Amino acid sequence: MQGMYRGTVTPQAKNVAVNDRFGNTGIKKQQGSTIIKYDTLPLDGTTSLRFFEQSSQRNFPLSNTGTDGNKLGVGSSMVVERIYITLVQYVEASNSLTSIASVDLTSTRGVLINNGEMGFEIANSLVIKNVPVLSFTPQFNKQAENQLNNSFDFDTQIIIPPLLEYVATLRLPNYTAFTGYYLRLTIEGSGAIIAPKTTF
Repeated sequence: MQGMYRGTVTPQAKNVAVNDRFGNTGIKKQQGSTIIKYDTLPLDGTTSLRFFEQSSQRNFPLSNTGTDGNKLGVGSSMVVERIYITLVQYVEASNSLTSIASVDLTSTRGVLINNGEMGFEIANSLVIKNVPVLSFTPQFNKQAENQLNNSFDFDTQIIIPPLLEYVATLRLPNYTAFTGYYLRLTIEGSGAIIAPKTTF
């Protein structure tokens, strides 16, 4: 039997193919773009942090999802290629961030966070299951190119089609609240945004 060589499917090609299966055949005609979405939640003792859920109620600088919340608008779609978690100090009274940093692995907060695990749902279907946060860290992250790289690249790229709710859940061990400290979860990758006239 003769073998057939198949090239690697690009994130953009997978985005178009998945949306075609959902009947969103116009995605291929939209503007290609890099998309980055983030949401920020307090470390208030909650052991299940549901990022992006009800994020339309959190304004900048806590979230950049806007009025769409945890749905992408019509004509928009996203490939989840990378994810990372940052530790944020936030002052609610002035709606200001005092610091943003990658999680210090040796700190009490770092140990707590690195013992967590993350899942991702689209339209109430679990598409990423029980990824240990420890896998984000350089010593266990096969994609890390240096000792500071805490960005996790997925082996399988997940597509978020338009108008479907998405939620990232971070499960943490029991802990005492860290007043003023928040976690920010960021997803990023290529995608499509609405292009009513032309593309560039």
